[in-house]
Formats: sequence, C-alpha cells, structure tokens
Amino acid sequence: MQTFRCRRAIPAVLMIVSLSVSLPASANPPTKERLPLMLSGSGCVGKEVEMNNVLQAIPGVTGVYFNRIPDHVLVDITSGAVKPADVVHRVNDAATSWQCKVELMQSCITADMPSASTAPHHSE
Repeated sequence: MQTFRCRRAIPAVLMIVSLSVSLPASANPPTKERLPLMLSGSGCVGKEVEMNNVLQAIPGVTGVYFNRIPDHVLVDITSGAVKPADVVHRVNDAATSWQCKVELMQSCITADMPSASTAPHHSE
C-alpha cells in the first residue's frame, strides 16, 4: 500500500514543480511608458492627423492620444523598442515644416531632484 501511494505522489510532485518553475524573462510582457509631449508654435494647430501618421510609423509606438491635455500629445511606447529622444526627434523633423515644435515634458516625478543648495529651506 505504501509503494502505491509513493508511485502516485511522484507524478503529482513533478507536475507541481514544473508549474512553479518561472518562465523565461522573454515571456514577460514588455514595459510600456507614456511620453507627455508639449506642442508649441502656431503650426501645431490642426496637424493631429499628420503628427499621428508620423508617430504611428515609429516602431515601438503603441498609442497616440491628442486632446487629453491642451497643447500636448501623449504617446505610449514600448520601453527598449524606442527611446523617448528618438520619438521627439522624428516628430520634430516632420513638424519643422509646420512651424511646430515638440518637446518631452519633464513631470515632477521624472524631473531631476534639486540639489541641497537649490532646495527650498523651511524655517519653523
């Protein structure tokens, strides 16, 4: 009876071990990043279609969102597939003929931390 239980338990243990082994890193979904791009210049108005075409043609761009924030376009990219600076450069190459400039916005989260000498001092 003991041998029978042991023979039944071995396949079950092997199945549990095989399920608990982690998948290789390549099986993890790619990391997404959202780029807030600020649009400036009189030529930006009405160029959403053209700008969208430029952005969608960049490998690694997964989403483009206009009109969520005034004078901005939000661009979703797959990290590692394209660099934020490359996205800005490609759009600016096209936007130059429209008298439009595109810049990557630094949010308070992604901006560099102030040094101790430039940080505000609080007195009590």
